[in-house]
Amino acid sequence: MSETLLNIDNLSVRFATQQGNVEAVRHVSFDINKGQTVALVGESGSGKSVTALSILRLHDENSVSYPGGAIRFEGENLLQLDSETMRHYRGKKIAMIFQEPMTSLNPVHTIGEQLTESLLVHEPLDKAEAEKQCIALLQRVGIREPQKRLHDFPHMLSGGQRQRVMIAMALACGPELLIADEPTTALDVTIQRQILELLMDIQQERGLSILLITHDLNLVRHYADHVCVMNDGEIVEQNTTDALFAAPQHDYTQYLLASEPDQRITTVAPDSETILTASHIKCYFPITKGFFNRKVGEVRAVDDIDVQLHKGETLGIVGESGSGKTTLGLALLRLVQSSGHIKFRGHTISDYREKQMRPLRRYFQVVFQDPFSSLSPRMTVDQILSEGLLLHFPHMDKSARQKKIADTLHEVGLDTDVLWRYPHEFSGGQRQRIAIARTMVLEPEVVLLDEPTSALDVSVQKQVLTLLASLQQKHNLSYLFISHDLRVVRAMSHRVMVMRAGKVVETGDVEAVFDHPRQDYTRELAKASLYQ
Repeated sequence: MSETLLNIDNLSVRFATQQGNVEAVRHVSFDINKGQTVALVGESGSGKSVTALSILRLHDENSVSYPGGAIRFEGENLLQLDSETMRHYRGKKIAMIFQEPMTSLNPVHTIGEQLTESLLVHEPLDKAEAEKQCIALLQRVGIREPQKRLHDFPHMLSGGQRQRVMIAMALACGPELLIADEPTTALDVTIQRQILELLMDIQQERGLSILLITHDLNLVRHYADHVCVMNDGEIVEQNTTDALFAAPQHDYTQYLLASEPDQRITTVAPDSETILTASHIKCYFPITKGFFNRKVGEVRAVDDIDVQLHKGETLGIVGESGSGKTTLGLALLRLVQSSGHIKFRGHTISDYREKQMRPLRRYFQVVFQDPFSSLSPRMTVDQILSEGLLLHFPHMDKSARQKKIADTLHEVGLDTDVLWRYPHEFSGGQRQRIAIARTMVLEPEVVLLDEPTSALDVSVQKQVLTLLASLQQKHNLSYLFISHDLRVVRAMSHRVMVMRAGKVVETGDVEAVFDHPRQDYTRELAKASLYQ
């Protein structure tokens, strides 16, 4: 039997707030054995990260208290150690990889300076020896030309490279336990898979124990040995991964597993009208250099693409970051400059000026990835929904406008008592419903959905996808659905277009493309998404 490395026993975590004490975690118990991967899963606010940060005692000491329980690492109760002793554990014994590396890495220090810092604190090394060890670490985590990267700043690296640097930093002092808090959420599917396989390889090499914090059940199924399910600050169920997925016992676990995307679309009639047609669409952005901004090259974000979209149809557009998905979607809606021919309802609109396009804008709407940043924080829900109506339906009187807004809110599952509230007063799922209501109130015909559920928990994601599918069926809407999550695209799309470096590498019916991909790149995406 494996030796227990970490034992969390009946842990409770309490925070003092202006509104009173909040018990964020209650009576949590689980073990992590040496060399084992334990997944802590649950929705936002369930207490996963609070539990993980408590292991390293990273909460504000002035506001946190531990009314009960113990966190034992190799038999030592970490909650009873003084700050100086805890420093020995942080980085040296227990390390952490955070969700968003761009905010975790210091933007004013080079990668080399940040990597050597923990080595110089915990190891008896001089700067030259520490730098040599950092180069070896960067090489091990798959960073090319590590000597050069030491002098780079975080903003000079891609998302995947930054996450690799975070892993190198975490591994620098040879910890025994690695806490990975949503380590792949912000990454493309292919990069996600590379990062997870890298962690598993290093785990095998070093005998690491890993605490994997995630809301992605598909990821847990493939990489964890043991699963703890959290809800409202408590662990409601834990078991081996195979046993838990085969026969979940708790209602909440069953609810989470039932929240994975499933088929949501209805059949499109063969004689359905072609509402949007585009041919030879190109979006080239110049690369300039020098004092006079002389053009030295160009980025071909969208390179000679043809698109057809039928009434009531969803066209999924997939690919990695930088493939041109969003640029293509914006070009089709005439929101970025492009060349080529675009027809809407048989009328050529590609040569329309902005004044000619303005009356058509109500027919083309967008739902963005992050509803918090796409909704004005200074406007109430009533103002947000009224804005478009005042512009596109100027003759509508106030009572008709209020009725229209109330009907639309009801349609997206919200009550009219939200009208006088601001975006920050809502959850992520509610904000996305408001963003959808903002588009639906204008009675659009084509809606661009740009990663509309990637920032949401799995159960909320399913609710939003169900809502989008019902709205499409009711209003015969046409969707351009952009996502890097192939499971969501498969559930929501009739046809799919696979993009890479500005070009379409494969297109066709969603079942044919995903079940029998013709191109290596499509096969790579499908394998990385783990949906098969």
